[in-house]
Amino acid sequence: MNVEALTAKYHDLVVTACEWRAMGLADPHQMAADAFAMLDQHRDHTLRDLYRAIDKVVLKAYQEYSDKIGIMERLRVGASFGSRGPRNPADEFLKALSNLRGKDRQLLQLRFWDDLDEAEAAEVLGTSIEATREHLAKAGMRYLSKLTRSHPDLAISDIIDTLSSIKPGVYRRYGATGSL
Repeated sequence: MNVEALTAKYHDLVVTACEWRAMGLADPHQMAADAFAMLDQHRDHTLRDLYRAIDKVVLKAYQEYSDKIGIMERLRVGASFGSRGPRNPADEFLKALSNLRGKDRQLLQLRFWDDLDEAEAAEVLGTSIEATREHLAKAGMRYLSKLTRSHPDLAISDIIDTLSSIKPGVYRRYGATGSL
């Protein structure tokens, strides 16, 4: 698919993906524009190529942030003083997600934060739809297992609603809460 067609079809998806990956370090609309600009205008691209461009743009945002802030500032911002407040279940859900293997976490985030369907996720991962479906089922079970092991009181059965509800940021591929 050419860059113009990719932009028309996936603009909202790329804004959403950039926003939660960069966690407020840069404007997600500008990051999306930069990701599309990285693609060669004279050849066709896949969704996998687009996600590689997203990863590069996000990495650049983190590098620019790191260059702007000194080590003392990073320590000051990252320091936590005083006692912890009451436990927030969303924090525990995110912690369980962050403790998954990279491929499991990536697939769950592609499906439930970027709202990719199974075929799109398979394209990004470079696998078949069947392999992606099987991997998704296993990744979901590992996520629920980690969450149940660490916090039995937070045991859940609907992984889709849970992961969708804890997605950081305001932009959504479909039905955005932010202004696109």
